[in-house]
Amino acid sequence: MPLPISNSRQVAVWDGAAERVVAIADLAASLGADALIRLHEADFSELAGVGRDLVHFNLERTINRVGLRYALLPIRRPGRRRPGGPEELPVLDPGRFRTGLCVAVRQGVPVTAVTPDLFAASLPTIRDADSLAAALVRRYGGLFPDLAPAEIVARGCAVTRLRLDEA
Repeated sequence: MPLPISNSRQVAVWDGAAERVVAIADLAASLGADALIRLHEADFSELAGVGRDLVHFNLERTINRVGLRYALLPIRRPGRRRPGGPEELPVLDPGRFRTGLCVAVRQGVPVTAVTPDLFAASLPTIRDADSLAAALVRRYGGLFPDLAPAEIVARGCAVTRLRLDEA
């Protein structure tokens, strides 16, 4: 059974003074995009070391779609799921973002099947299957507290290729 996808309707944002919940569509539109890609702070910081093409990995599957423009934003506080409870929304920092066009998506790729060309366009700290596995566990362990690290990695990944706009 596939894992649940994170809330695709609402997200929390930090406006410099407080957190507030906003519609994802409204936030994306305000940033000149169709949708959002949320990046942990350390991952967002690594965008400075990436060229025009970026390969982004999600756990198992993604709702990203070819042809849509995405705003990539840093996560100020990650979301999480309580066992048996609803998702606690992540808090994003809309004051910092990059935009890009989605040019390819692949779903359900085993971590060991990710090819060197995909790693070459990924974040500088994700250059092989072991570093991808570690990143998936780091990113998704809090969202799926009932899964052991090996179970997270066994779910595979979604691969999104973006053509980033100039910074």
